[in-house]
Amino acid sequence: MISKRFFLSAVFLFFCIFSFSQEYALVLSGGGGKGAYQAGVWKALKEYGIAQKVTVISGTSAGGLNAALFACETVENAEKLWINEVSSKLTDKDRLISQEGLSEILDMVPLENIRESQIDVYVTAVRDRLKILKFINSTVLGAGTGSHAYYFELNDDSLDEIKSKLLATSAFPLICDSIFVQDNDGGHYYSDGGEEKVGGDNVPIKPVVEGYPEIKNIIVVYLSDKNHVSRRIQAKDYDKINIIELFPGIDLDGDGFWESLVDGTANFTESRIRLLIQKGYEDTVDYFQRRKIYPVSDYWFQ
Repeated sequence: MISKRFFLSAVFLFFCIFSFSQEYALVLSGGGGKGAYQAGVWKALKEYGIAQKVTVISGTSAGGLNAALFACETVENAEKLWINEVSSKLTDKDRLISQEGLSEILDMVPLENIRESQIDVYVTAVRDRLKILKFINSTVLGAGTGSHAYYFELNDDSLDEIKSKLLATSAFPLICDSIFVQDNDGGHYYSDGGEEKVGGDNVPIKPVVEGYPEIKNIIVVYLSDKNHVSRRIQAKDYDKINIIELFPGIDLDGDGFWESLVDGTANFTESRIRLLIQKGYEDTVDYFQRRKIYPVSDYWFQ
């Protein structure tokens, strides 16, 4: 009986060590105000012990902003910032999205902590020049998604460089000004990395699969439900990688471009943000519960 107990204990211990030693990556798609949904997802991932095992986050636009936020702030502070600051500073009477307000918000975030973070952070942007040619090359000639995307790692950057790249990845075309970013080619103006029609990448998994082959678990968080998402990351396209897709359980887009923009992407009202955070949390918890996965204590990670 003693040997049997010892064997079962050893098996349990091995399972725990194996489970808690696995690394995860997080890929966050863009979507403006809909990005509040990802704050709820991150909260649930923390409760279930997954956030503590995330070692790289790659994001575009709002997903890029969240990637930086999650790497340098607590879950609680990230949620408070979305509710208290985003809702009041991102709306402008003259513009649908206020870059000045976003700049003020970024000044409230300890972005310098990204340099010491255990999480590698990538954001995506597209150079602003020659977009007509980029459109022809990407859409007409078939170069496709990501053909003109730049993936910036933030961990070794200065505070000013981090901020400029975050403003660039979230510079929504036609609404926001492009942002000058110092790069390896002397510096260029960049805008929102989610413009897939000009070769952007709104679901930037590329930096993860190319730069971190040891990571076998990648969580992809979309900001459109299954009926409206334009591009999915399919597990069948990646050998020996466990792709976990998380979709909003409700329609965040609506019908038509204008409704999607005004009621979705550019909707920063506090009530909407609270709803999306709660929905992101609930959808993620539901995903784990359906798979018989349970919350864990922070004790495991101390």
